[in-house]
Amino acid sequence: MLNEVLISLLGIPFLFSVIQDKISESIGYFIFWLGGVSPYIYEKIALQEISEKIKIMLSSSILFHSLLGQFLKFYDKVPFWDKCLHFYGSFVITCFFYHILTRKSKFWNHVPNSILISFLLGSFSGLLWEIAEFITDKTIPGYHTQRGLDDTMWDLIFDILGCYVVAKILYKKKTGHIFWSYRKSYSQAPGFSKATFHHRARWSSFKVMRK
Repeated sequence: MLNEVLISLLGIPFLFSVIQDKISESIGYFIFWLGGVSPYIYEKIALQEISEKIKIMLSSSILFHSLLGQFLKFYDKVPFWDKCLHFYGSFVITCFFYHILTRKSKFWNHVPNSILISFLLGSFSGLLWEIAEFITDKTIPGYHTQRGLDDTMWDLIFDILGCYVVAKILYKKKTGHIFWSYRKSYSQAPGFSKATFHHRARWSSFKVMRK
């Protein structure tokens, strides 16, 4: 129910831009609205159910960008709105990828390396977003979504940080800890040095990330 409300709210900027005869903006807002309904389309294509929580997270991230960020000018009015949204958006999309990769669908049963792949896909999505902003600025008059190299680099940093936090949370759920820990029982083993432990811990972490 809540997700349907969020999707309805996504239609507000589109309707206003159509009424005001702003063609380029109306196209953009319509694409964002499609993003809100895209999980339902995906479910039909992949024969895979997406949880309501994931749908709400996806719709809310688009709403924060479309209705609040662009239409209500939160990007200009609220400090760090852009960076917070880059973090949250990447966090959400990484959760989405992990959700669908670890569940049976029409195209796969279970994808191995799900944490690592989700992190990489989430980071790649952030990169694609920056490319889309660049193309928009170059092709549509009046758009200035990118504000220099520093702005773009900080956007990418917050994108990767959001993906990384999700990967760490998932790793914590699988292993019980976030950071490598030097266990006393290992240190007392004959011939087992601290360097050896850290080498094995890194390798064990890599194998977990691939699950």
